[in-house]
Amino acid sequence: MTAHPVLREAGTMQSETSYQRLRGNGWPWLAYLIFVPFPWLWAKPDATTMLVAAVAIGLFLPLYLASTRVPDRALIPIALAMLALGIAVAGLPLGWTTFCIYAGVTAARLRSRRRAGIGIGAIAAVTAVTGLAWHQPILWFAPGVLFVVMSGVATMSSFAFYERTQALLASQEEVRRLAGTAERERITRDLHDVVGRTLTLVALKADLAARLVDRDAAAAREELAAIAAAARSGLAEVRAALTGQLGGSLATEASASLAALETAGIEPVVTGDPTAVPADAGAILAMTLREAVTNVIRHAGARRCAIGFESAEGDARLVVEDDGVGLSFREGNGLRGMRQRLVAAGGRLELQALQPGTRLEASVPA
Repeated sequence: MTAHPVLREAGTMQSETSYQRLRGNGWPWLAYLIFVPFPWLWAKPDATTMLVAAVAIGLFLPLYLASTRVPDRALIPIALAMLALGIAVAGLPLGWTTFCIYAGVTAARLRSRRRAGIGIGAIAAVTAVTGLAWHQPILWFAPGVLFVVMSGVATMSSFAFYERTQALLASQEEVRRLAGTAERERITRDLHDVVGRTLTLVALKADLAARLVDRDAAAAREELAAIAAAARSGLAEVRAALTGQLGGSLATEASASLAALETAGIEPVVTGDPTAVPADAGAILAMTLREAVTNVIRHAGARRCAIGFESAEGDARLVVEDDGVGLSFREGNGLRGMRQRLVAAGGRLELQALQPGTRLEASVPA
């Protein structure tokens, strides 16, 4: 599933910020500048050499600090400038390859791995050619060439590892976001089914109690007691929906659906055995049956409702037919939630207009 464009852009901005932060942690690596005057341990420098070394380091520092802040496209000119500094002082008793190594590391910071690799190779080759051009001993400049390659590859690897880590963290955040969205959708579906059934049943029994109160007070009290029981049951189901524990047996839901149909004055006809449906498939079909029967009571204007249960060839199937208004089901929250629940379980939902009435068929793998 693709992330929302705003979230994707925010993730890209966060990745860029993190990448710049990683590039900015370069202060400790300046310690390697100590290798520029390293040859002075055995070759005493003159004033000119010391002045050139100071000027070279003074020119290098702004370049290095800029390399930790500039955009990606500016890294190549900076790497070339560092390399030019190394070439310029190669004829003096200085650790001139130090500037070449920094140039290789700067090139390795390019986001394009291919361009970074080409840059490191080119800088290493130029360093080797410069040493040969000045007729320096191989042992004098070869370690510098080696460190250009090693430091560059190590920097590429560290940045690649960092990017993979950031991508993994972004993926985990996306998974958490999608899980939260799925949970909210589940709660919405379950609450819609629970509240719809409970309020429909309460309304029916309240109407019945109102009709009985004058001519049969005892029966009216029974209906009022049934209203209280339905309200308490609905409250328990709402709590179960919020904690993800909703979903009783298909047989229990079938009994409740028959009672609701009879209360609404609709003749129920049942075929098949709901207890023969496996528990996992039954829990999904139970919620489908609840919503289907609620829609029949509220919208169909039916006098008869047939409910059929089948379990064969690896599938469990529920069929609900009424003789009311054809296709009384609308693609609202109830039907949409019913379809989403079945599809998530690998099942399907089909609606068919009858003459008269509506046929709903739901199936899930058993």
